[in-house]
Amino acid sequence: MNELEQCQKKIKVLQDALKQNYNIQRELENTNKELNRLRKQIQEQQAIMIEQQKLASMGEMIGNIAHQWRQPLNALGLVLQNIKKAYERGRLDDVYLDKAINKGKMLTNKMSSTIDDFRNLIKEKKLKEHFFIKEVVKEVVSMVEASLRNHNIELILECNDIEINSYPNELFQVLVNLVNNSKDAFVEQNKSGFIKIRCYEDDNIYIEVEDNAGGIKLDNANKVFEPYFTTKDKGTGIGLYMSKMIIQKDMQGDLIVENVEDGAKFTIKLPKEIK
Repeated sequence: MNELEQCQKKIKVLQDALKQNYNIQRELENTNKELNRLRKQIQEQQAIMIEQQKLASMGEMIGNIAHQWRQPLNALGLVLQNIKKAYERGRLDDVYLDKAINKGKMLTNKMSSTIDDFRNLIKEKKLKEHFFIKEVVKEVVSMVEASLRNHNIELILECNDIEINSYPNELFQVLVNLVNNSKDAFVEQNKSGFIKIRCYEDDNIYIEVEDNAGGIKLDNANKVFEPYFTTKDKGTGIGLYMSKMIIQKDMQGDLIVENVEDGAKFTIKLPKEIK
């Protein structure tokens, strides 16, 4: 083989290599496009799920507001009736009227506070701040206690003043969802019981939501965190999935579940400060 033929052969080998490299490059570009398409599709699906969760949470909160308002509305109605009776009987003096007005203000302030709690829940803006876990738990109790009382469910609190630097609104949403999830388990079985919220710390912070509603009837309890999985007759099944996403992605923690005696226990694990 002369030098010309050798050069031609080398050129052919190089051309084949370039062609193969070009094909690989094209394949990589097509794969990247497909990955970007899938990534965008997943982001769109997650956005839809987030909106669905917001609507579901708002529906639950409106139900809780109705329970919270029922007692003060009834009490306010009694105040007005008593004013009328006192007037008819000639007992409506300045002292009685001031007392009735103060009680009415107290009741309307309580109702206004409930609306403020609801407004805080649906805030879009995430604000990281130093706060005490116990204060968020108190807000959760204020939001759900009337609904729980209506279903004969006792709420037990064991929380100390533990400080954390994180997202209070996100934690509030998750805790309300966990408590409502336990409440639904009682309602579906038409039984009463207790829900316990316990907080403690070591190197991390832990918040437990435990009930005695019978536990999760699954081989693997963690399946409840899968998207669109639900054990309810009606429901999207995204509440617990979104709660886990919030804890893991926004708050850099974890949310786990386990069956305990006569019930289930959800444990939120959080770092004391988000990096």
